[in-house]
Amino acid sequence: MLEMQDQKVVRYLGVTGHYRPEALIDAVNRHDFDTILMAMNAADTHIHSFTDKLLPLVVEKQMGIIGMKVPSRGRLLASWTPPSLDAQRHSWEGSAIAHRPGVMTMRDAMHFTLTHPVSTVIIGCDNIPQLEENVKIAQDFTPLSNSQMAALNELAAPVAEQSLFFRFTDRSKG
Repeated sequence: MLEMQDQKVVRYLGVTGHYRPEALIDAVNRHDFDTILMAMNAADTHIHSFTDKLLPLVVEKQMGIIGMKVPSRGRLLASWTPPSLDAQRHSWEGSAIAHRPGVMTMRDAMHFTLTHPVSTVIIGCDNIPQLEENVKIAQDFTPLSNSQMAALNELAAPVAEQSLFFRFTDRSKG
């Protein structure tokens, strides 16, 4: 990585991870990365929190922060319908079975993450209308108050495990 940067093949270096914050904390403390791509959503603080443990460090280091997993593949959204149990068990997302829809709107999910000190967020889209909706939500963004943030965080508590499914994948297999 450093050779490629020295040779000007790449300009910036970043780090990312999904599983737990400790590995990223270690990486950020070992090297002055320019950016970090990290999971940030309303459920995050309930289980192995990147927001509580990692975010203060990367802000202190003045890194570019890219938020991901904003709606957690839809699992935070009230409009999401969980797949059948059989489908979930045979999916890479099946490490945390979802038994119910999410609890918030896409607007709430995006505004929650955008209220943090992020440089940008990335959100997967299934179609052009979703993309257009997300652009409109971002254009209309105003930061949430502390009480609004706390309310969304608490709203997400009952669906935290299904929304943070990527933190439960058994890394010892395969």
